[in-house]
Amino acid sequence: MRPLLAGAAGVGVAVLALALTHWREDTGYVEIKVVPGFVVPPLVLGSAHIDTTKSDGIVLRERVGAATLAYERYGERVPFCQFTVRKNRIVTIAVTAFGRDPRCKVQG
Repeated sequence: MRPLLAGAAGVGVAVLALALTHWREDTGYVEIKVVPGFVVPPLVLGSAHIDTTKSDGIVLRERVGAATLAYERYGERVPFCQFTVRKNRIVTIAVTAFGRDPRCKVQG
């Protein structure tokens, strides 16, 4: 019975260590707003695909540092907005579309 308890304790310590590592990670927040009346192509931030048709805005947690917002066209990602994510801060990106290509305005 003791080896089973020792194994369970080891797994518990490993899970706690992973949780603390994730907790210490520096993150900030990105709020993406699509200005009403504009239709934009599917957006991508890192590995997250953003569906802008269901709501006016969305808030995502991202790692601190440089980030790029892109849109998908014909199966390819086209970057159109570079910004910096700061620790424990919110960066607001307002997306509009003039003609065929989206534009962004960074606040924060």
